[in-house]
Amino acid sequence: MLMLRAADLDAIFQQALQEYPGECCGILTTGAGGDLSAMHKCRNLQDELHAKDPEQYPRDARTAYFIDSGELFRIVNGAEKSGGGVSGFYHSHVDCDAYFSQEDKDRAMAWDEPAYPDAVYLVVSVYGDERRGYKAFSWDDGHADFIEVEIAVQP
Repeated sequence: MLMLRAADLDAIFQQALQEYPGECCGILTTGAGGDLSAMHKCRNLQDELHAKDPEQYPRDARTAYFIDSGELFRIVNGAEKSGGGVSGFYHSHVDCDAYFSQEDKDRAMAWDEPAYPDAVYLVVSVYGDERRGYKAFSWDDGHADFIEVEIAVQP
């Protein structure tokens, strides 16, 4: 289950609306002994990658996201140094519902297993300037797939 402050969920939606019509993205971390996740905004590099090499990166930021590896390392390293770790990742879906697409699954995998097996993937949905909804997904060994999981939003 993902536990998130209402203010962080609001900030994720704000980021999604600001970056519309591109997808927003970020990382969720927990501190030492804490179950409550905090959000860290990341810059979506997908448009840059697509412009440089559209054959390798056929999608643009409207339908995909890519977090810079240096940014990922800095956030993960910071969380681990403070006794916490990565609890998940988030991104927005633009003009469609919140679901875990095949592209999302492919990006979460490292060969035949998840790159972050304990991570929860939060997807928020925005249509223009409207918030539509959100869902979270995590890896389930029994199904060998990502399944929808509960989100606890704290005041």
